[in-house]
Amino acid sequence: MKRRSCLTLLTLFIPSLPVWSAEPSDPAQTPLPEMVVTATRFPTQRATLAAHVTILSREQIEESHATSIPDLLRGQVGIHVMDMTGNGRSFLVDLRGFGESAGTNVLVLVDGRRLNQADLGGVDWSRIPLEQVERVEILRGGSGGVMYGDNASGGVIQIITRSGARPESAITLQAGSHGEAISQLTLEGNKNRFTYSLSGSFRTEDGYRDNGDAEAREAGARLSFQPTERIGVQVRAGYQKDEIGMPSALKESDFAQGMSRRATLTPDDFSKVTDAFVHLTPEFRFRDEDRLMVDFSWRERDADSFSNFTGGQFTGQTDIHAWAISPRVQLNGRLGSVADRLILGGDWLSDHEQIRNDSLFFGVRTLGDFSLQKRTLAGYAHNEISLNDRWTLTQGWRTERTRFHFLPSTPERIYMDQQAFSFGIRHDLDDSQSLYLNGSRSYRFPLLDEQYSFFTNTVNTGLQPQRSQEWQIGWHRNFSPTWSGELSWFRVNTRDELFFDILTYNNANLDGVVQRDGVALEMEKRLEQWTLSANVTWTRAEIDAGTFGGKAFPGVPTLQGGTKVIYSPVEELDWEVSGRYIGSRPFLSDFSNGFGEQPGYLVLDTSWRYRWPLVTGWIDITNLTGREYAEYGVLGGFPVERAWFPSAERRFMVGATLRF
Repeated sequence: MKRRSCLTLLTLFIPSLPVWSAEPSDPAQTPLPEMVVTATRFPTQRATLAAHVTILSREQIEESHATSIPDLLRGQVGIHVMDMTGNGRSFLVDLRGFGESAGTNVLVLVDGRRLNQADLGGVDWSRIPLEQVERVEILRGGSGGVMYGDNASGGVIQIITRSGARPESAITLQAGSHGEAISQLTLEGNKNRFTYSLSGSFRTEDGYRDNGDAEAREAGARLSFQPTERIGVQVRAGYQKDEIGMPSALKESDFAQGMSRRATLTPDDFSKVTDAFVHLTPEFRFRDEDRLMVDFSWRERDADSFSNFTGGQFTGQTDIHAWAISPRVQLNGRLGSVADRLILGGDWLSDHEQIRNDSLFFGVRTLGDFSLQKRTLAGYAHNEISLNDRWTLTQGWRTERTRFHFLPSTPERIYMDQQAFSFGIRHDLDDSQSLYLNGSRSYRFPLLDEQYSFFTNTVNTGLQPQRSQEWQIGWHRNFSPTWSGELSWFRVNTRDELFFDILTYNNANLDGVVQRDGVALEMEKRLEQWTLSANVTWTRAEIDAGTFGGKAFPGVPTLQGGTKVIYSPVEELDWEVSGRYIGSRPFLSDFSNGFGEQPGYLVLDTSWRYRWPLVTGWIDITNLTGREYAEYGVLGGFPVERAWFPSAERRFMVGATLRF
């Protein structure tokens, strides 16, 4: 480990370490048990989970200077956030060191509905305005593969929206650097057994870089009706339309010729997306806490794009129609002091993508009109046994079959079958500390357009599913009612990892096993006027054999960390200073490790928030020191060379929320 990296992390971590104390436990300060939905698809006490879980509450969201979910995730332990285009619209969120394929190995949910798509369109993180979010749950590791199947090898991030349980209406206005302006309206309320939450937002910006402009409109609704104590139904719906420019990466040779870091080589590249969904969830309760729930969801996403690259360009139209039905039941039992909970469920998913593509690839023009389909049928079981107040055992299993249908193609149909499992042990040593051990197997199927090439308008049916096995061990301790910490270790072995080969312009399976080892430490201390938190993560990701045997996996920093200090001199005022450090790492796509490392960076942010009876106002400064850096560095061009998507320098944002 480089000496400079160690010193940088120490400057982040040491100021937030609290002084050891022996504060007595105060029953009056004991909070209600925290509940987690993500781990089992039903509400579960966090204290019984044999997994590394983080919950970001509504209070923490309001305290933060974040303007989006990725901003909120930055600085969280073990999470590496990369702005792919430098304009704050396209993000890659990495758990467990999956690098450039992190977007397909981290499953993102909103109220249980998948945001991950069946193609490389990725997760649209701007889909949910922060004002509409009640909390965010982060489940690290592959244990979520049993409940959710595909895409969960690195972890699961679930966004829980506000339910309308608290009657409130709010208008939020924000304005900032680079022409950024955001307006949001939320309406919440309840009457008898009916609750509602409605939202709408409009966002526009010129962008830090040329052709980095963006415009987005969003509307959403969440309605709940509970006619009896045992029957309820929720309906969620949303619509979004956005248009964004797509600035290019800047190569080393471009900077050598004096090109500005704000410039772009692709002034005409763009993406236009229209996205709509409906999500219906009836729930039936019977025999105390036993429950039956069924998710019905529909989604339609239409996208038009133009992309210019070394060697050619393509103009594409993609239309995706997705349907999902996911029933599940929770059954509870008890034999003496032993409590048993069984969860059974299934998923039926159908994705149909229509592609019309005009490609110019190294002088050869091709036209493509393809119909791609993916249909999945899966079943799973999860069992949780509480032997007593100290020991909890969990085990789960899932089987999934996926059928791909490509037209035109030979063959037209292929089938893939995979299984996932997990087991865990949690032992509470006493009322203040616990140990957990978890083992899991997860998988990822190739995406529709990993098997389809926009460059050559051809289909490759030879890709294999990716498979991961993971172990994680953790220790959590509450040193006092206001001071907690967690230490965890993990190992992930991945076979047939899917990646994009920049030399052949094709997706492929790695012929070696990728081994990822990591250690994470996080601590938090809350005082009367101060909240102090810090975390540090060490990760080693290496390919152990095959063509790239002995090479570090691209895009994964060995060392990263974050720290945050919140000072509240009076109840109405919060002042936050936060820092995040990302260490050096091989450039994305550099599997041979032949182009050196992308430099690490330390970024400091600060914000002030003041709360009047009806109005909350704030000032945010991101990248306080004006550092020039790039979150996303990749190999590009022909011949291949190092390239970057420069990140914004110092950025200001002011805003206010009126509640009535």
